[in-house]
Amino acid sequence: MIQLFVPWLGPSLNSIYAGIHWAKRKKHADAAHWAVKEAVVDAGLPRIDSPVGLSFTPVLGKGKRALDCSNYGYAVKLLEDGLVRAGVLIDDTNQYVVATCTTTPVRGNTTGMIIQIEIQEAAA
Repeated sequence: MIQLFVPWLGPSLNSIYAGIHWAKRKKHADAAHWAVKEAVVDAGLPRIDSPVGLSFTPVLGKGKRALDCSNYGYAVKLLEDGLVRAGVLIDDTNQYVVATCTTTPVRGNTTGMIIQIEIQEAAA
């Protein structure tokens, strides 16, 4: 299993339902993709050609309020896309990402997301 901390945590999915302008959503995506790429470079992660399962654990720094697990869905999607853009994953289609999971937030010094990448066994 590979673990990566990305110091970025997007807004609640509820705020997206409330109607965020496309330009602001683009800024979120750009920030998430950049944060993932920096974390990947710092960690020296290789490209993964096998199918993976992804687990996301929000880390809440001082003053950050916990959300329901499903409200992190927007951040999860942008971070998953960031793994593709950073060249760690070939794609985020079902052929390459076979499962995702968002776990209960934890407290930490720095707000962000822990991403665990579990490489799946090839089908026999």
